[in-house]
Amino acid sequence: MNVVSIRRGEEELREPPHEFEEDQGAAIKNLWAMALRRWRLMVAAGLLVFAGVMTFTLLSPKIYTATALVMVNPGREQVIAQEQMIENAAPSSAAVDSEIEVLRSLQLSQRLVAEANLIEDPEWNGDLRPPGLLAQALAPLRQLLATPAQVEAESAREDAIARAVNEAISVRRRGLSYGIEVSMDSRDPQRAAELVNQYVQIYLQSQTEARFEASQRANSWLSERLDELRGQVQARERAAEAFRQENGLSVAAGGAENQAPQTAEVQTMLVQARADVAEKEARLRQVQQLMRSGGSAESIATALNSPTITELRGRESDIAQRVAELRQRYSAEHPTVLTAETELDNVRQRINDEIRRITANLQNEVDVARARLGTLQGSFGGVAGARDNNNEAVIRYRELLREASAARTVHENFLQRSHEVANQGELPTATSRLVSPGVAPAGPSKPNMMSALLMAVLLAGLAGAGLAFLIETLDASISSADEAERKVGAPAVASVPLLSPRDFRGLPAHRHNPGDYLVEKPASAFAESLRVLRTSLMHARLDHKMRVLAVTSAVPNEGKTTMSLCLARIAAMSGQRVVLVDCDLRRHSLTTEVGGRPSAGLLQVLSGDTDWRTTIVQDQASGAHILPAPSSRFMPQDVFASQAMNRLMEDLRSTYDLVILDCAPVLAIAETRTVATHADLTLFVVRSDKTPAAAVKTAMREIRNAGATVAGLVLNYVDPRRPGRGGAYGDTLYYSYAKNYYHS
Repeated sequence: MNVVSIRRGEEELREPPHEFEEDQGAAIKNLWAMALRRWRLMVAAGLLVFAGVMTFTLLSPKIYTATALVMVNPGREQVIAQEQMIENAAPSSAAVDSEIEVLRSLQLSQRLVAEANLIEDPEWNGDLRPPGLLAQALAPLRQLLATPAQVEAESAREDAIARAVNEAISVRRRGLSYGIEVSMDSRDPQRAAELVNQYVQIYLQSQTEARFEASQRANSWLSERLDELRGQVQARERAAEAFRQENGLSVAAGGAENQAPQTAEVQTMLVQARADVAEKEARLRQVQQLMRSGGSAESIATALNSPTITELRGRESDIAQRVAELRQRYSAEHPTVLTAETELDNVRQRINDEIRRITANLQNEVDVARARLGTLQGSFGGVAGARDNNNEAVIRYRELLREASAARTVHENFLQRSHEVANQGELPTATSRLVSPGVAPAGPSKPNMMSALLMAVLLAGLAGAGLAFLIETLDASISSADEAERKVGAPAVASVPLLSPRDFRGLPAHRHNPGDYLVEKPASAFAESLRVLRTSLMHARLDHKMRVLAVTSAVPNEGKTTMSLCLARIAAMSGQRVVLVDCDLRRHSLTTEVGGRPSAGLLQVLSGDTDWRTTIVQDQASGAHILPAPSSRFMPQDVFASQAMNRLMEDLRSTYDLVILDCAPVLAIAETRTVATHADLTLFVVRSDKTPAAAVKTAMREIRNAGATVAGLVLNYVDPRRPGRGGAYGDTLYYSYAKNYYHS
């Protein structure tokens, strides 16, 4: 068995300590040793976690995922003017990201819940599922503990379903393209395909509705603005004409200064103005009569001679035919039918708006023509051919004419823009289109058995390693010399191996104990560890030779009595004169173990009733002497601090080469602190993998405070065959190297 010799003194070492090279792989070796020590725990924890993850995966419901592909703005065309077609540029990346956020919005999920009636679907509404046994048992308790907030939450069930649907929908961009993948999870593959397609249709329909609403708002604003501008044009033209009449200016006053009015030209202009007024009044009366009599759009378009109405009428006919075909294929509530009907209503509304707009323009033209006729008639009198010499009036008149002309130009620009916006709104199509509808998947997407298996293996490994590391960290016991130095601050003088039942083979049953094994197997690893322990203690101090050794422990059941007996026997077998004193007056374990029933012992010697020489008994197995401690009642006086104890120790020192004091545990019996002061060194017996390091540290501090010198500790019951457990050198590898030297 491997051991280490400790020469611990009061800094009396004369040679400087050797500097050993640091073991660079110590951390890895410690982790490997921990894995060897805790491998059963790691495997058990890993298997438990692995089984739990796989069980959860196998019991999880199968989820099917259907995916549809939507293309954003795939080269659509937009009408800007009647004769001009401009193709929109491709959308930017930000536009595609914006559409992705729209597809992820909760509003679309709420519309899907309403249109698909998912509140009646048990998959989405948990209240419709059959309750389990646990839910049935807890139902009365839930009703009893229900709060008003919970009752209100029940009324918001549809919102909760919408949020669940929103979580089941995943939207992502396909690479760097303008394609967007919309996926829907469901427990039914067919239902997953139906819901994802319906969700995309709701998205496209929402785009159409948004464009139509924007067009309607623009048309409404432009109509109001056109009415204002029309009034401004009429007001400024009337103001110019009124100023001319008040100042007696001719119509030609608005032209060049050197222009001479000609009566013939004025007459010609008057005739043309009257004809123009008659023509425009006739068209206006015809249109008004057709509108009052409920004439058809064709007749009104003919009367107005409007190519826009004619084009809209043709579009109305095409859409009406398409609506009729869709009604034969789908129900009246189908989104496609509703979209087509909305488009038909928009075209018809646009036709009516165009008729009203043209009629208003006709009325404006009639008013302007009448005003112009009145102007010509007023200027045809005696003022015809007269030159206007009032320059100030002419300048003001020309200014009014310029203002009227500018107002007319603004009105015409807005009128043109109104036609452009109106034509754009006549095509309420979505800016995206469905490229690939979702189909029912052939297999489930969740749970993914391969991913679950990898996750289970990973979690199992982490759980096993983590639990082992936690147990190792919380382990307060001492298992090796390195741990003794690190946790207690004292060296491990030696490590005594654990004797297994296999080691006692060939020995009589009554001799199956460490003391007899030591005698029967003097060349064993067990005997060698005790020899090294004895040698290390004999040379532990350089100032004087050790004659008295106190053997104790921090807590009971550490094997200190067995260690004392074995140490005494190995010293006696080495030729030393040894006496073993049983100082445990409470349990007298040594006396019981050697099997004697003496009538007198240590107490009688200290009380002066007998001499220690007549009380000594001899160990037949090794020749060592034993001073027993027979059974007696508890004595309140401290016999170990008496003069008799001092005299006894002096006699034993002078008679024997080695005196071993088998003491009681330090933390259990206060007398041990006094007994240890009579010894040259005190040895602590620590049970490997069991004794708390804190208890050992406290006991050593108590012994030192009493004035005794601690030699160190000896690890008892060390199993060198256990993986990761070391002897005095902290590694079982050394034992495997030296085991061929021992004979058992």
